[in-house]
Amino acid sequence: MPKLSEVPRSTKLQQILILGRDHWDHDGYDPDSRRAFRLAFQCKTPALGGRVFASENEEGVFYNTCKSPACPSCGHWSTIQWQRQRFCALPEGPYLGITFTMPNTLWPLFAHSPRLCRKLPEIAAHVIGSYARVRYGIEVGVMPILHTFTGKLQFNSHVHALVTGGGLKTSNSEWRLRIFFVRDKLMRSWQRLVIALLRGTLDAGQFDLEMGCDELEDLLQHEEKRKWIVHVQAFHGKEHFLRYAGRYVRRPPIAQWRILAIEDGFVRFWCKDRRLHRWVVVQCTIEEFIDRWSQHIPKRYRHAVRHFGLFAPRRWTQVAATVFANLGTKQRQRPKRLPWAIAIQSQFGRNPQLDKNDQPMKFVRHLAPAPV
Repeated sequence: MPKLSEVPRSTKLQQILILGRDHWDHDGYDPDSRRAFRLAFQCKTPALGGRVFASENEEGVFYNTCKSPACPSCGHWSTIQWQRQRFCALPEGPYLGITFTMPNTLWPLFAHSPRLCRKLPEIAAHVIGSYARVRYGIEVGVMPILHTFTGKLQFNSHVHALVTGGGLKTSNSEWRLRIFFVRDKLMRSWQRLVIALLRGTLDAGQFDLEMGCDELEDLLQHEEKRKWIVHVQAFHGKEHFLRYAGRYVRRPPIAQWRILAIEDGFVRFWCKDRRLHRWVVVQCTIEEFIDRWSQHIPKRYRHAVRHFGLFAPRRWTQVAATVFANLGTKQRQRPKRLPWAIAIQSQFGRNPQLDKNDQPMKFVRHLAPAPV
């Protein structure tokens, strides 16, 4: 097992991966989580290679970053890039934030079936789009984001959706400024489709759980009689939602400052208790912490964010100019990627174009990845 001193500037999450490497770094572990952990474990180390810059008096080595969803520094940088792009792509105007939840008894069903979990954003977008078309005869833009973790890193599947506060009329392409969603009707549609999804999977015999089919059917019948929770919140702009959602789509499920201590095989971290309305300390073993974390690693080649309605890629290219014209705003150009020197300075704290004496440095050569 490697020592903490072997990883320069190791973060707390990297320390946890180092100490628990025997638990996750083997062929029997989830391959997507293992790949993400290995990259985060090797971030800014010789294992990923690097680049050498030199001036007349000094030579500097900058090791490559990992771009892993399990890496806090790379996730922070990726979040900023995503927020900048979405801020320019979305029009100015009022928005709605709609949150679709489900009872905690159904969380294990989606935790054991990632394929079903990936269908939840599509169901949420279908519920919102169908309501707008039937009630108002308009088409709205929907950006649903799947959220799967709680403050304790336990599995909790629900969907946050950004919805345009108005919509484009399908009859004459005019913009309706205001729309209103009835929570109970959204909830019933969401509940019906989620239960239908689970019942269809049960009938197909695709659930691999300890509970029997009859017990699972009784659970579904009980939950479809209950009242689920759906929140609808109005926003004056898109900034609040983008700041909030950025934590889910690109960054690890826990912030560095929440981790208090890593000692004696245990991890202690802060968690906000919603019932007590205060922060509490949660303790678990390193292996349990890694397993909880692994549940929320996105699958490789899967989109973290999807767009529906007006925001669907093909549809948006057709109506973007009309939407911006109706709202009286100008369409922003896609932001350019930040210069590479600024990116390296943000990640490493140094400008690769200048040495310690402010003398210009030039790129010299690439460093090949070192064997692990």
